[in-house]
Amino acid sequence: MPRPLVVPSPGDLQFIARQVLETPVRSSPVLDAQVGRMIHVKDETVQRSGSFKFRGAVLGLRNAERGVVAAGAGNFPIAVGLAAQVLYKPAFLIMPSDAPDLKREQARKTGAEIMIAERSELTARAQAEARRRGWRNLHAFEDIEMIAGSYTLGSEVAAAIEASSIASDAVVVACGGGGLAAGVTLALRSRSISAAIYVVEPATHRRYARAREAGMPVGIEPSGDTICDALRSRQIGTRAFEILEQSNVRVCAVDDELVQGAMALLHETCGIRAEPSGALAMGAVLAGAVGREHSRVWVIACGGNG
Repeated sequence: MPRPLVVPSPGDLQFIARQVLETPVRSSPVLDAQVGRMIHVKDETVQRSGSFKFRGAVLGLRNAERGVVAAGAGNFPIAVGLAAQVLYKPAFLIMPSDAPDLKREQARKTGAEIMIAERSELTARAQAEARRRGWRNLHAFEDIEMIAGSYTLGSEVAAAIEASSIASDAVVVACGGGGLAAGVTLALRSRSISAAIYVVEPATHRRYARAREAGMPVGIEPSGDTICDALRSRQIGTRAFEILEQSNVRVCAVDDELVQGAMALLHETCGIRAEPSGALAMGAVLAGAVGREHSRVWVIACGGNG
């Protein structure tokens, strides 16, 4: 039996709200004309640390008794490093050897300790380092703090939808391990927002689609590489899967060519410099994956550290 959906506590949500930016929603008549419907882009590229990950990371650091070990492709360790700096706590960050140089440099600038490891070794290295130090091992999408952070993002989208309700709304959100999609979905549904929710994966890494087929999270073998470096996890999170499966969401996939087109379009029309993972949701709109019955679409540009 699935666990009941649990909304984050008011105290946790208020703490996150005090630490993060309420990011803008951007739109452009040129973008609307090119896509053929009204598009609103929630711009998390200007969030502290450059992505939505800071929202959950700052709560995770607050809840850590000592320090935090965090392993991830880039946006997560950057966010944890910045959160540790803000809250005056130590952090040890483990990043993959194939992480973009820009993301490595941004992580170093937070002042946290950095270790470089092979992508396949990240989880084991983080567990071992956390045991050795007696610190919290904060997971990028399994831990409830990360879903709570994404919930605050979803609450901001919900408030914007409520301010100008249109019955045919749709919300489009990228999915790697599922923490972002789950938190946004939980916020929307807990506020009785009935908009269709589209969860988007890279075409080469269809973790959620495979989990739906199996009825549970399962590891995948990617069908190829993707430029969405932040979305290369091989399994959707257990808690995220449960939330999404209880919330009537739709799942789709987008290839890299459309992601590149989405990046260019967001920059040209809205001035948003999204990284590939941050433009994936817009790529789903360009791919025609979002039903034409939705006259207004809310797209989450989740990161800009590209």
